[in-house]
Amino acid sequence: MEQISNRTLISRLYSSAERQLESVSYDLESWEQWYHEVGELTTAEKMVYLIVKMNQSVTNGGFAEFYHSSYGVFAPEIIHVLNEINAVASAEIVNGSLSVVNPTGLLDDAYKAFVFKIQLSEAQLAQLYAEDVQYDQLDGVENLEDLLGDYLQALSF
Repeated sequence: MEQISNRTLISRLYSSAERQLESVSYDLESWEQWYHEVGELTTAEKMVYLIVKMNQSVTNGGFAEFYHSSYGVFAPEIIHVLNEINAVASAEIVNGSLSVVNPTGLLDDAYKAFVFKIQLSEAQLAQLYAEDVQYDQLDGVENLEDLLGDYLQALSF
């Protein structure tokens, strides 16, 4: 079987994840339902969906957008996935952003409920901007498409 490119593989998995999430109805005001539906994706689809959404958010509006758009409920999972694909520098930066928005160290459901409706202070926005700068500096150093694609290719997709 001919191996497809990383970009094609990621695109197919992301499209599949998007189609599945669009096909189910859930309350957009409920982190629980949204989180559950994302959790129903295959492992590969979930990995791709989370990394793509995180990267899109941070690239377009920084970590402030990532948390305002509620994708921050997945920050712990994203950190895990980034470490799994050996994107250690990216994982450290996302972890740094998590420390900014969750200084008390809330866990599990308490964290998700808190961050789903988060209102960031000016101080937090300034701290997140520092994480944005670090993330931007990874361009050309740690390529998420290559790392994710290579990881998925090794799973025999």
